[in-house]
Parts: sequence; structure tokens; C-alpha cells
Amino acid sequence: MIRSTLSSWREYLTPVSHKSTFLSTGNITPEEFQQAGDYLCHMFPTWKWNEPSKDISYREFLPPDKQFLVSRKVPCNERAQQLVSVSEKEPEIDEDGWLVEGPTCKTNKQEQQEAATTLDDIDEMMKDMEIQGDDDIVDMPMNQDERYYDLYITYSTSYRVPKMYIVGFSGAGAPLSPQEMFEDISPDYRTKTATIEKLPFYKNSVPSVSIHPCKHANVMKTLLDKVRIVRQRRREEERREKDDQAQQEDWEDLQDDLDDSLRVDQYLVVFLKFITSVTPSIEHDYTMEGW
Repeated sequence: MIRSTLSSWREYLTPVSHKSTFLSTGNITPEEFQQAGDYLCHMFPTWKWNEPSKDISYREFLPPDKQFLVSRKVPCNERAQQLVSVSEKEPEIDEDGWLVEGPTCKTNKQEQQEAATTLDDIDEMMKDMEIQGDDDIVDMPMNQDERYYDLYITYSTSYRVPKMYIVGFSGAGAPLSPQEMFEDISPDYRTKTATIEKLPFYKNSVPSVSIHPCKHANVMKTLLDKVRIVRQRRREEERREKDDQAQQEDWEDLQDDLDDSLRVDQYLVVFLKFITSVTPSIEHDYTMEGW
């Protein structure tokens, strides 16, 4: 875990910046990270802020209850190799400003199965089944491909962007090895941006695969620009469709470039669109209607 130690030291030694530049650089401040995290949790309750605990190594520039975001037991029923083919096609944005495809990959499944998958808690499921004894138990074939992931998003002071960590489990609940977790990373990213690290915010050593944030700002800046262009184009089309000149002039008076830009609290919604291209078989992308 030498790389993990070096990464932790870099995070510790890098000064925290509070200057907002997210529209021009793709970077965000710790305060903006909190805004984006609040929005993500509000819109998509599968995501939650951490609960304060003595097991957490706190960073002073973030509140104790907003050190990182977590989404638990996210299903993953296929390996990345089955879903992704390498592509050099640039990201596409639909008419509403949504990312259609990841920056370097495209999926063979239609729209990445955007509908949310709901998993019952195992204990609750057992209660619902009201199993009384061994005679009631029926052997069911286990899906060998079934896996679950705990996903974590924290703030990187080194790169001033969110950073994703994934921790995987088999369908039976056993921790996955790093090599097994790498099977759920897109082949195009396995040797470039995915690394083995321990979770930096827990005092106990928990192995994970991290998505290195060195390119996040550039990717986010590209996506933010595309969103702005698509929205501006849509506004122009709406303006041309207006028949009443007076209404059109009033509408023009309200125009502002910022209106066509993504709000900073929506940052993590787009960030997860990018992460989908890195982890295409982990079904965390429930955010299509998030802005």
C-alpha cells in the first residue's frame, strides 16, 4: 500500500483552497463539495453522508458529519468486460443536457439500465419469508456473478475534485479481493486510473479500488462546457419558436450565461455520469432526473 501512503501524505500536505473556479477549471472547493453532497443526498437517498464515529480519521476542513458520502450494497451482476467496448468517441449530451456516453467507453446495454434497482435487506427478507424450520428452506441456485459494492466519495485536496473509492462483496457477503474488484473496472481504465488503496477516512485498514482523480477536473470541465452549449442551443430554439415579439423581448432580457451553466450543487450528478464509464457494471447511476 505504498501508493496509498503517498496519496495520504499528499492530501495532508496540500493546502486547502476556498476559491471557486468550478466553471472555468472543473475544480471545486470543500464548501462546494458539501453543497453538491447535500444535493445528491436530497435527490437520491441511496447516497448518505457519513455518521460521526470514533473509527473515522477526521479532516478539520470538513464537518464531522460530512467527511465523505457513501452508498451501500449497490448491485453488480455482470463483469465490466461483458458490458464495455473501448471507444474513442467523445461524450455526447442529449437535448436536456445529460451525458449520453462516457468519455472513453460505450455500453452495449440500452441506456445502462437507468432505472433504479431496489434490494431488500437480508434480515427483512428473512422475516418476510417467515421461515419456521429446515423443512421450509429450499435450495436455490446462486448467481455466481452477483456482487455488491459500497461506494465512497470523498474530497481530494490534492486535485480539488471528488474522489471515488469502491469496496466489493460477493453475493454471499465475503469481501472481494482487489483483483476481483478490478474485474468490475472498465478495461480501458484498469491500468490508467484505478489503483489499490486503503480507505483514507477509516482508522482500520479497508482495502479498496480508488479511481484516481488526476483527470477528473479536465473531464468535468469538458462536460460542464457541453452542458452549457446544449442548454444555450435549446434556449435559442425556444426563442425562435416564440410568436409574440413582446414576450420574446422579455425572455431575452432574462438571459444570462450562468442560466445555461450547471449549478455547483449539481456537480456530483455529472461526476457520477463520468464514473459510470469507469465502473459500467456497478448499478449506481440513478441520477438521470437529478437537475
